[in-house]
Amino acid sequence: MSATNPQPLAPAQVDFDGARPVSRAFGDIYYDADGPAEVARAFLAPAAFEARTADPAATFTVGELGFGTGLNFIVAAHRARSRLHFISVERHPLSVDDMARSLAPWKAVFPLARDLVEHYPPLVPGWHRRLFEAGRIQLSVYFGDVRDAFAELERQQRRGVDAWFLDGFAPRRNPAMWRRELFEAMARLSAPRASVTTFSAAGDVRRDLASSGFEVRRVDQRPHKRHSTAGVFAGKGRDFVPPTAVAVLGAGLAGTATARALADKGIAVSIADAGEGPAAGASGIPAAVSHPRLSHAPSTLASFRMHAYGFSAHRCRGLPGVTASGVLQLPGPDNDADKLRRIADVTPPGIGEYLEPDAATDRAGIEIRGPALFFPTGLTVDGRRLSEALCRGLEVAASHSGHSSPVVRATGSNVDGFDTLEVTGLAGQMDRFRCRRPPDLPIVGDGTVVPAARSVWAGATYEYRPWATRDATSANAVRFQRLFGDAPGDSVERFRGVRAVTSDRLPVIGCDDGAWFNLGHGSHGTTTAIVGAEIVASAIAGEVAPVTTDLLELVRPSRFRERQQRRPNPFKT
Repeated sequence: MSATNPQPLAPAQVDFDGARPVSRAFGDIYYDADGPAEVARAFLAPAAFEARTADPAATFTVGELGFGTGLNFIVAAHRARSRLHFISVERHPLSVDDMARSLAPWKAVFPLARDLVEHYPPLVPGWHRRLFEAGRIQLSVYFGDVRDAFAELERQQRRGVDAWFLDGFAPRRNPAMWRRELFEAMARLSAPRASVTTFSAAGDVRRDLASSGFEVRRVDQRPHKRHSTAGVFAGKGRDFVPPTAVAVLGAGLAGTATARALADKGIAVSIADAGEGPAAGASGIPAAVSHPRLSHAPSTLASFRMHAYGFSAHRCRGLPGVTASGVLQLPGPDNDADKLRRIADVTPPGIGEYLEPDAATDRAGIEIRGPALFFPTGLTVDGRRLSEALCRGLEVAASHSGHSSPVVRATGSNVDGFDTLEVTGLAGQMDRFRCRRPPDLPIVGDGTVVPAARSVWAGATYEYRPWATRDATSANAVRFQRLFGDAPGDSVERFRGVRAVTSDRLPVIGCDDGAWFNLGHGSHGTTTAIVGAEIVASAIAGEVAPVTTDLLELVRPSRFRERQQRRPNPFKT
């Protein structure tokens, strides 16, 4: 199934033999009764994992075939002292309920088991990035066919894989995972002297690994079984070295998120911004809302929005300035009630839920006269506080010294020197009105209403030419009245900012001719700026992105230059 299709995958069919999960499709257990000990003796010990991950300043990359219950990941993360990037592939992901039940025996010993369940990705195809322990532990799991995942890795991953864990079901039960061409792809992705370990001792597996460039040996596993297999890659391998320092221009949400993502990957970062502290511009919005903008029809854009939201909701949750409020979406200009229902029908569990008016009223705490979509993981974001938290401990200067390379531009609509980028600024305003009974959560649809103390923020205007402040307040008062029935009193506070928007309303994320960008996020910055930061930092660090290549193509900076071969830049005429 293509990663362009954001519709949910059917979860793996799992039975339980006591506490042990068993695959109904493959007729095999996911782990034995002593699960963590089995991980250590079959995968970690033969790879000398603890000795090779002892340096806290280093990054160690694991590639795994068969994520299953995530137990290998959890035990490896527990044993590693270095930064760990754990890349895994799973064609048949477990449901979150089966994942929780499978890991329940180990959550007291391994707190990461509980965290993994809490942040488990939605069952949609493609890459899913999750960060743990303040970014020291990074999980990149691909839901889909292993051949598609390896094609993605060969396109994107430049840092070599240090250790391979082959943990699919037995070769005779799951032959699709144990093909020689996959072992050859592993060799092309390996770092020098990369290890490979697997529970399997099948002769075909050993021979195919050996013919792909791995020096293979048997490992005595008695009394648990006779042998497992281990090996070391004997070829040249990938020896990518990331830059030691990067400069980020701009201390708004995109810039501070990019700087933090780079710092979490062990890269020294400086931030340059001439403003009065972080989020001095539009990123300083006091009441932004992070929610998915979903579609009922499969498309690359729909997939990008789903993955961007999934990562950003995970990344921001629990940070200063972020409230796990949930969000309610009402019918609006682009989504009538019927479309909301169709969206809910294809939305993965845990992302969105269709509510009839009575249930929507219960959620909102005020009367809702029509149906709604409820997003339980939606967030309320104070942009300034979040930006300050993201760059805490990092250097912020008024200007860039010019000595660091590369440079990432997160400069909003200021793209001087890059005339092909079709980016401009659009003003907008939110107003805070007193309200006798604010809703219990943010409500979006025709504009946004966000609860505050005995008041609500209403907005935001989209001004192709800046309006007078009173005109913007009047427009926001109309939004208030549509929801509450009564006109508000005077605005007690307002926020104005200039969004950076592009001609196609998609952000600019990635590299073009040596220049890096994370900008042009418009009104979607609480989702796309966050995933854009991880995309840029991953590429600079030589790591696979948190999204698939077709989604990267959607936001690449060079798209404007290519379009201008057919028509002029609409913001320059």
